[in-house]
Amino acid sequence: MKGYECLPNSQTKKSNYFVLKKYKLNICSIGKNFSTMIAAIFCYLFNDKLFLSKHKHLNEDYWASRACGSQFVFSSIPEISIAYRLKKFKLFQKNWKHFIIVRNPIERFLSAFTHLCVITRNQIPSLSTCFYCRSNMECVLKNLYKTLKSYSYNGTEATFHIEHHFFPQTWLCQYNKHKEHYIKVNYDSLDQKKFYSQLIDILRSRNVPEKKIDYIKWELNHSKSFHSTNGTTILEKQREILFNNPYLLKLLSIIYYDDFIEFGYKFPIDCINKL
Repeated sequence: MKGYECLPNSQTKKSNYFVLKKYKLNICSIGKNFSTMIAAIFCYLFNDKLFLSKHKHLNEDYWASRACGSQFVFSSIPEISIAYRLKKFKLFQKNWKHFIIVRNPIERFLSAFTHLCVITRNQIPSLSTCFYCRSNMECVLKNLYKTLKSYSYNGTEATFHIEHHFFPQTWLCQYNKHKEHYIKVNYDSLDQKKFYSQLIDILRSRNVPEKKIDYIKWELNHSKSFHSTNGTTILEKQREILFNNPYLLKLLSIIYYDDFIEFGYKFPIDCINKL
């Protein structure tokens, strides 16, 4: 594709890690991959009394109303091991359970674009996160590519909000360094039952009490994040725009090439030819 090439994989310096020392459980949260709800779940498990004193439901806990603040949030795995005085880093990697939630790059982009660049396009920090393109998808993708290229070749920093929501998943979570230790859980908005089952299995494997698991299961099946765009008319409109434009599909495939390959997602039909 003239003017565009697949970029060398780069790793962001910081990510969002949610940590539960009691259960030896650590997740690196990736934007638009069930990130708001997983933060609420971890807050509830971190301090259920504090959480329930402020919220009745998981979906009431989001960035503007975090019950736990940043008490269980870290920016890197070494930072976690230092904070909890885990002197033997290899044992920390081995004895704890580390996981990430991954998602089809197309679905993740559409969710982020719809939420930030369409629904909240006039809000701060959505304006800068969408490169002041508002709801112009081609403008967003072209500027995202430029940002990734500059980051990859020159180390030019992007805002955390852009990295968290739009950078390739394989560029986040210090993935290249720690991928052998990560359990990868696929988030599919069309098969949430399977996703929820995998999530609950991880919690059970860390001996989370059944009473707490029952609360989480009920909440997962009866509420969703206020930021969720799944199944909305406005998201389907953006999907239509994307899939009716081969140029945008090719550009998106170049941007998220590593994610498609690493996590085994299929490229959009015929768009990968002659990239």
